[in-house]
Amino acid sequence: MSSDTASPTSETPLESIDWDGLDGTGRTIPWRLVAFVVGLAGLVLLYRYTSSHHVGIIYWWEPTKLTWLFRVSLLVLVCFAVPPMFRNSAKNRRHWRRFRTNRVAVISLAYLVVFVLLALVGPALMGRPRPHIHAARQPPLLFSAKEGMVTANCIGHTVGGYCQGSLTYPLGTSALGQDMVALVVSGMHVSLQVSVITAVFMIPLATAVGLVAGYSGGAIDTVLMRYVDVQQSVPAFVVYLILVFLTGPSLFAFVVVFGLLNWGNVARLVRSEVIQRREEQYIEAARSAGVSRLTILRKHLLPNVSNTVLIGTTQKIPQLVLLETALTFIEIGDIGRWMPSFGETISVGLNAQSYTEPMQV
Repeated sequence: MSSDTASPTSETPLESIDWDGLDGTGRTIPWRLVAFVVGLAGLVLLYRYTSSHHVGIIYWWEPTKLTWLFRVSLLVLVCFAVPPMFRNSAKNRRHWRRFRTNRVAVISLAYLVVFVLLALVGPALMGRPRPHIHAARQPPLLFSAKEGMVTANCIGHTVGGYCQGSLTYPLGTSALGQDMVALVVSGMHVSLQVSVITAVFMIPLATAVGLVAGYSGGAIDTVLMRYVDVQQSVPAFVVYLILVFLTGPSLFAFVVVFGLLNWGNVARLVRSEVIQRREEQYIEAARSAGVSRLTILRKHLLPNVSNTVLIGTTQKIPQLVLLETALTFIEIGDIGRWMPSFGETISVGLNAQSYTEPMQV
């Protein structure tokens, strides 16, 4: 090999290689950071425009703090969480070949994709659920209700004194005449908001604390873990109830409180993983070669604990979605929002008198 094409490692002893310099750290700005800054600037301009003109552009409801926090959280995920998944195409193809052999996993993935797409674009297409008193208590498709139990006119056909469900309202309507399809899509969107925002809060905090505590050890580990102990001794649920008492129910407060105060278990999992890996040979080799602590954490340990972070976070998110639904159901959640959650829809449905009967064949 000629001297023009020789690599730095062929001419330089291993102990004196500038690993930080070889990977370009400090020389270029990561394109993901540039994309995030540009996207954030676009959201700021959009916020100023919608605030001055009092309109909603992306979704057809009034912009709120939660809406903008959700958009910023989506931007963070798109810029920093999604690109690493496609970095190694050969590895992705190998994983996909194994994944598609599991039929249940493929069906679950398809359901998740449909859920996310409906939650994202559904409100923009359908708008927020609006009451239509003239269409209240309509039965779902393939179901029927006694004509006298329908609050107003029967939208479908009337057969033998029974109002039949119609394609106009495939899932029927609520006691206020709200389309149940729109209510379901609205609940999906609220669940997606809870999932995305809490994940954006939890993942960086849990990962940073777990990495630093596990790799540093000593006093730093002790201080960080004692903070986690204190955080877990005062449950986020109690903090949220105090805020509800002081300021009233708010979904914004819910996602912020649980996102900031509910990551302790994930941090402990990351710390345990780092403690196991910090003594492995590739970490020892990097330290012996003079690689900085930040590079070891970012280049070597972080990729190897990402699965632990992902698993821990995905176990937390369903719990928070169910908790938000339960709190709204018992009316200490955010009731009366522009976009009702599943809890509010279920509560209203149970409080209303049941009116549907199976269609007689």
